[in-house]
Amino acid sequence: MLLRPLVLLYGSKPIAFTSDLPIDRAVARLRKATAKSPVHSVTRQAAAGTVTERKVSLQRAIPFVGNSFKPFFIGRFETEGGRTVLRGAFTMHWLVKIFMSIWFGFCILWALLALGVAIAKPTQAWFVPLAGLLMLLAGAAFVRLCQWFSRNDEQYLSKVITDALALSPDHWNG
Repeated sequence: MLLRPLVLLYGSKPIAFTSDLPIDRAVARLRKATAKSPVHSVTRQAAAGTVTERKVSLQRAIPFVGNSFKPFFIGRFETEGGRTVLRGAFTMHWLVKIFMSIWFGFCILWALLALGVAIAKPTQAWFVPLAGLLMLLAGAAFVRLCQWFSRNDEQYLSKVITDALALSPDHWNG
C-alpha cells in the first residue's frame, strides 16, 4: 500500500519486442516508421523520437495535443539467441519525475511543518496540515488524470514497433 504512490510516479512497464531481422535492418525499419521529433508530425499522429541501436526513445505525438505525463518507450536493441530483441520499458519522462518529486516533497514537508504548528496551537491551526495533504492528493490525482488521457499511447507505440520489426510486408524495402 505504501509503494502505490511511488509506482504512480516512478513505475515502468518492461517490454521486449523480438524480430528475425538483423539489428541493422530492424533499426532502419523502426527509424523509417517513426518521425525524428514531435515537430515532424504536425499534420498526423506518429511515433516520434530517437532510434539507434543503443538508444530507442519514442513517444506518441498527436498534433496540437500536449501531455507531459504520457508514457515514453525507452530501450535498446540487443541480439539474443540469434534474434534481434528491442528491450525496454514504458515510463514517464525523467524531467516530469523530478518535477513531481519536488512537488510531492514540498507537500509532505508542508504537512509535517504544519503538523508541528497544529500541535503547538491546536485550537487555532488544526486545519493547516490539511492543506499539504490536499495538495499532495491533488498532485496525485492530476498525474493519474493525465496518465488516463494517454492511456492508449503504449498500445499505439507497441503496434508501430511490432509492425516495423515484422518480416513482412515487402513495402519496407529495408
